[in-house]
Amino acid sequence: MVATASKTTDTETKEAPLTERSVAAAHEAIDNLSARIAKTEKSVRDMVNGSSQNFAEKQEEFKTRMDESVNGVRGYVQENPLMAAGIAFAAGAVVAALMRR
Repeated sequence: MVATASKTTDTETKEAPLTERSVAAAHEAIDNLSARIAKTEKSVRDMVNGSSQNFAEKQEEFKTRMDESVNGVRGYVQENPLMAAGIAFAAGAVVAALMRR
């Protein structure tokens, strides 16, 4: 029985360098993966922040264009009230005709 215990200890000692190398390789792989994930996370966060800023800029630009268009239409209606009424009547007639179908 003592000999068996001795053999187990010798086997454990012989396997320890392999285990240690495996553990070290696993730790190195995890560290490399962690660094790559951190870079990817930073890229995604930067992209999302840029997208939200870009979206806000586009929204503001759209709002400005809409305001300009509305002001232009108001000016046209004030300058040409009969023409505006005729256009509104024609548009209403077209919509009514489309709704009947």
